[in-house]
Amino acid sequence: MFGGRELWRQALLWLAVCVLAVGAGAVHQWQTGRIGVLGDYAYIVDTAWRIAQGEVMYRDFGLPHSPLTFHVQATLIKVFGFSYGVTAWYCTVVNVGYVLLTYGLVRVLVPGWSGVALCVPLVWLAPHSIYPHPFYDPDACWLVLLNLNLLHWVATRRVGAVVAFLGGVTTVLPALAKQNVGYPYVALVVVAVVWWGWLRGRWVGAGAGSRGEGKGESKAEGTAELDVVGLRWFGAGVVVGVVGAAVWLGLTCGLGNYWRWVFASASRRLADLTFILETYGNYESWVLGGLMVLGWWLWQRKGEGARPFWVATASATLLLGPFVVVSAITWLCGRFFVGFDYPLLSLWVPVMILTLVVGLWQLPAVLSASQPVRTMLPWIAVILTFFSFLSQGHTGSSYGIWALFVLMMAYAMPLPGKCWQLLMCWTFATTLTLAAIPYVYRNIRLRYIDRRGKTLQTVTSGSFRGFTVHVPHLSNFFELLDFVTKYIPESEPVVCVPQEDPFYVMTGRRNPLPMVIFDRTATPLSPEEIVEEAERRQVKWVIVKRVLQFGGLAGETKGLPEVFSEKYSRVARLKGYDILYRSAPAQVDSP
Repeated sequence: MFGGRELWRQALLWLAVCVLAVGAGAVHQWQTGRIGVLGDYAYIVDTAWRIAQGEVMYRDFGLPHSPLTFHVQATLIKVFGFSYGVTAWYCTVVNVGYVLLTYGLVRVLVPGWSGVALCVPLVWLAPHSIYPHPFYDPDACWLVLLNLNLLHWVATRRVGAVVAFLGGVTTVLPALAKQNVGYPYVALVVVAVVWWGWLRGRWVGAGAGSRGEGKGESKAEGTAELDVVGLRWFGAGVVVGVVGAAVWLGLTCGLGNYWRWVFASASRRLADLTFILETYGNYESWVLGGLMVLGWWLWQRKGEGARPFWVATASATLLLGPFVVVSAITWLCGRFFVGFDYPLLSLWVPVMILTLVVGLWQLPAVLSASQPVRTMLPWIAVILTFFSFLSQGHTGSSYGIWALFVLMMAYAMPLPGKCWQLLMCWTFATTLTLAAIPYVYRNIRLRYIDRRGKTLQTVTSGSFRGFTVHVPHLSNFFELLDFVTKYIPESEPVVCVPQEDPFYVMTGRRNPLPMVIFDRTATPLSPEEIVEEAERRQVKWVIVKRVLQFGGLAGETKGLPEVFSEKYSRVARLKGYDILYRSAPAQVDSP
């Protein structure tokens, strides 16, 4: 398909992106030696441990998140046994694939070295460069990127029906990873496939679907023709994938249980109107977004030959000025922002505004175009970003979706003038990378955990080898494990409050309660009802953690330690834990 020279050019571009991808993996490995989050890690691996032992999510225990991430980790436990090293390398692989998949889409919008430049910041902003453990936000975005690459491949290459069909089946996977991102994505893909696979040809006339736009496209990017037949097979795969997921959920946990936990219960975690207004109602964001839109408009309104130099300079300044300013602020006085919204995060809303305006401006023309993915990308990026921010806003939920940020900027970057485009893309890459490095180095996303300890502790042996946190949390945890090994028989169930440590997977025990965490969305039970459930299941031992790495967990379990203390006696006090015991088993509902 490519000439010899073009083939070498493409190989060189991909080699450069592979270097970036390996860099993102190296940053993650570096992060694992700097920080760890006990509570978040325990939530994933202890849940995966329950699944690996044969328990079924939503039926045997409840939690308000989609199942895929937990099932992936459960599979790794079944295959390799529990090992922190396995989960760490899993995250490294996700980081590497994240950069490669992002570039696969960026090159649809911005070819050549300009596209490579846009991926440079992802060395530091790939999800596990920011957050070192497996989690559903990175998994969901990774699967979105994978499916979009498959959709672009099917739409622009004449692949076999089976390949196109299987590509469509993967569309449902993001929904099984994170519901508030995955289900909107499935809906968007369905709309796109129906339009380009069936309706577009009737709308624009016979023969319109056989050729691409032609002008301005690079054959090297593989966008010559629209394969309508392949898209229809892809659409059939989407339907089968959704139906198959529904059947699997129905046969395992039951659709009623799935709906109760993943939608009804999880909806209580979503942002309310006040939070949304705080995120998007900031006038500074709208001013910056307006300036960026003005810069883009100035660049587009005239051809390159008629554009005065001052107009090009003003346009570039307006479009990239916010990135330069944020980078400068971050390096000059970034330490003052550690406890507040970091300057880097203030770029999200302006870029969303820019992408929305550019998308609306070009919408009438692109609806008849022959490039589904190229047309869909701005809308997918903006809409999925909005739904992702409903969880924890741009400060908490952005770490997994920086690929969408890059894609939004890529959509605004196809500007007239190859040299100017290359300059602007590399300026964007440099300034965003400079702003990202301190954000990652200072672990701003993880500022909710206790880092007051002057030194780090790292596990040097065993299945937990390599896990690193600030003192004293690991030494406290291993003191607990020693106590449990000596004094608590394996046959006697143990409840951990607030379950901030990976206790069950480390000890090989089972959690006796029908919940994984104790916050308001993960359990409908009051503290009194939780204690009654523990009594009904003849729980004799309760471990209450006093010295928390994440102090916010104390609020989620408010009242629970006190209620347990009313019916259980403290038999030991460790450095970070109280050990409660009840000698007489409960008789209520006991077998």
